Amino acid sequence: MIELLFLLLPVAAGYGWIMGKNNAKNQAHQLNRQITSEYSKGLKFLLDREEDQGLEHLINLLEVAADSVEHYSTLATMFRRRGELDRAIKIHELLLKHPSLNEQQAAASRLELAEDYIMAGLLDGAEEHLVWLVKANHSDALEPILNLYSQTREWEKGINMFEAHSDLFSKPQHFKAIANFYCEAALLSNDPQIMRKAISLNHKAIRPLYELGKSAFAKEDYVKAIYYWRELICSFTFFAPLFIDDLAHSYEQLNLTHQFHELLLQLLDKGGVLIKIKHCQALLEQGHTEQAIKFLTDSLKRQPTIRGFSFLLQLLAKQNNDIKDVLDQIDKLVTSYIATKPDFQCQHCGFTSHTIYWVCPSCKHWETIVPSRGLDGF
Repeated sequence: MIELLFLLLPVAAGYGWIMGKNNAKNQAHQLNRQITSEYSKGLKFLLDREEDQGLEHLINLLEVAADSVEHYSTLATMFRRRGELDRAIKIHELLLKHPSLNEQQAAASRLELAEDYIMAGLLDGAEEHLVWLVKANHSDALEPILNLYSQTREWEKGINMFEAHSDLFSKPQHFKAIANFYCEAALLSNDPQIMRKAISLNHKAIRPLYELGKSAFAKEDYVKAIYYWRELICSFTFFAPLFIDDLAHSYEQLNLTHQFHELLLQLLDKGGVLIKIKHCQALLEQGHTEQAIKFLTDSLKRQPTIRGFSFLLQLLAKQNNDIKDVLDQIDKLVTSYIATKPDFQCQHCGFTSHTIYWVCPSCKHWETIVPSRGLDGF
């Protein structure tokens, strides 16, 4: 009898373990059913615009399961895309109050909440959360807060943030933004010294060199104008249309036109049609008309452009009096066509304009709008 009891003991233990395990499974299933039920109810209430009841169910569900954060984030994102910002804000605020969020989840929720606030026009609230994130070394907050300071034109705040947390700035777009913040602050205070700080950044930007050259040119300091603009045209040749005529004038005022012609020769390979046209004009000044026509004709065969064709028509009209009127009429048509085309285009989003913008009005990226290229470009 005792032997039988010893034999049954392992069986009883195994049975107890199995039943306990099944009971745990049953409790887990019951909990999952509870979560699913509450989640479904909350979702239905929200979709039916019964917001208060929906959020109450969400609160209950958050108390039951902290691992549903991604579901709420997805739901809030859906509301934000639909323009229902009040709902997105309430969900993200609810998530931030949950005690079991880990650091990464809390930071992501705070960033999303700041985006909600920005879209809702609650800029002070957005700034508060973004500043908190930057101070906590979350680099993902840099772009939205720089966009925010750009929108509110608070250049000094952006500069102060950069100088306090420069180690977080790593992307070229971040440095472009800060370089332009320095430029804007310098123009407001009429202090070029502030603008020179932008030149010392790790990433070379376009606008500081352009503005410093422009300022020197306005003061008839042609030596400085050449210094800044020569560096700019060598580094960013495609920006030549903004200042190349004034650069040529600066060389002329110093009786250094030959140096400008030498510079054009250096830029021919990487420059667009405008550089080639300026080279042709230099050849014309030296009396090499036939050479200019041949050079431009060969260039257009390799890379046709409307602006180059227009200048070639002008050259041919001067050489052929018999057909000058016909060529002039054709050139007028071509010039009219060019006038309808945008002079500038954003390399990031494709926005086009007849005016240069240092920050794209569409995608808010700095220094992505450049002079147009290709068949209709420079």
